[in-house]
Amino acid sequence: MNPELFSELKKIIDSVNSDYVLRKLLPHEPIVVELRTEDNVSKFFEISENGVMMLESFSGKPDAIVKGNSRLIIKLLRGEEDPIKSFFLGKVKVEGSLDFAYIIHERLREYRRIKKK
Repeated sequence: MNPELFSELKKIIDSVNSDYVLRKLLPHEPIVVELRTEDNVSKFFEISENGVMMLESFSGKPDAIVKGNSRLIIKLLRGEEDPIKSFFLGKVKVEGSLDFAYIIHERLREYRRIKKK
């Protein structure tokens, strides 16, 4: 995985997991999301009220798969690119539940709003 993308993901995970308010915004039931980059490298994440965990492996079917270019995903995570626009322009693809992808989008937006304070 792109080192810059990995670093950005790790920063967000650490920040969310260390912030009680942010963790309370996460879904009660665990969801698993696969992030797949253009080089076909995948990382799996479990998101629940206990926090966000990057999984070493996952043998089941994720609730959602988000596919995209590493640079674009970094911009999405930083709030520099509009995820809805990117989705409709085909820059990022989502397989599985769009509801879960939307939940992640909303939580990232809330994360950025809280961290700006």
